[in-house]
Parts: sequence; C-alpha cells; structure tokens
Amino acid sequence: MKFLSTALLAATLFTGLVVTGCETQHSEKDKDNLLGGHTHEETTTTKNPVTGDTNTTHTETKTRD
Repeated sequence: MKFLSTALLAATLFTGLVVTGCETQHSEKDKDNLLGGHTHEETTTTKNPVTGDTNTTHTETKTRD
C-alpha cells in the first residue's frame, strides 16, 4: 500500500508540472522601411516557472518590394 501511495503522489506531482508548463509570450511587429522595403520582427520569450530560467528568441526578416 505504501508503494501505491508513493506512486500516486509522484504521478500527481509530475502531472502538475506538465500541466503548469512554461509561460510563453509572443509578439510580432511589421513596419515599412524608407526605401520601400518591409521588416517583420518576431519575439518569443519562454519562462520556466519551476527553475525561473528565461529564453528569448528574436527573428527579423527584411524584404524589398
């Protein structure tokens, strides 16, 4: 019975961490350049609530028309 209780507690804690997951924020910005081009910027920030680690990814795409 003790093994079953321990397994149930471990499963409950693991499920809580999976459901909580990471906090993700995403933003996009479009703007026109002076030379008639176009810039698209994307920023994604992910924060792990358990460890507090933050990861930021920034992508910038420029096109000319």
